[in-house]
Amino acid sequence: MTEPRTNLIERRKYYRINDVVLLRYEVIPEAPEGQQTSQDTGGLEISTGSLLAELDRELNKSINAVWREHPMVAQALGLLNRKVSVIAAQSLEYEEEGVHSYDSSMVNLSGCGIAFEGRHTLEPGTRLQLSIILKPSQVTLSIAGTVVSSEERLDSATMPYWIRVDFDDDLQAQEQLIQHVVQKQGALLSDSPGEEGVA
Repeated sequence: MTEPRTNLIERRKYYRINDVVLLRYEVIPEAPEGQQTSQDTGGLEISTGSLLAELDRELNKSINAVWREHPMVAQALGLLNRKVSVIAAQSLEYEEEGVHSYDSSMVNLSGCGIAFEGRHTLEPGTRLQLSIILKPSQVTLSIAGTVVSSEERLDSATMPYWIRVDFDDDLQAQEQLIQHVVQKQGALLSDSPGEEGVA
């Protein structure tokens, strides 16, 4: 009997791999009670950097939707978006709160969360907006999440923290992450001697 697709997706959501990705993140500021966040405000209150970040998030949602039916088109759009981001970053001077460059990072990745090395500790409950460029597809995913823990490591002076983040529910981005994780797992199994027949 065939396993229902929804159950299969839910189970694969928790598959984890160690992977190298391009990663950047920024803390989502908490809005005082009764006030909107910067993402909700309009007009001149939005800085150029914030506007670009918002446009980037919207475009990534569209790319994530296209990925399911047309992965090659989504890959091309992801590369084009990254090219535009590089041009924008070179053209504008960003302050500390501006758009950060991507770091090549070893991460532990699944459809429901990510763990990565960090220079600074982050308090549990901190809200993050993450942008992840998957390799080799170069597709960029934009997804929000909540810090679960920030553990100190003794084996790295430059990246002394191991930060774990649970993703918000974002079905399109998570389905694409699941596909990436499953593909990478399949490649690892096929490269391992004596692993034929492992499901």
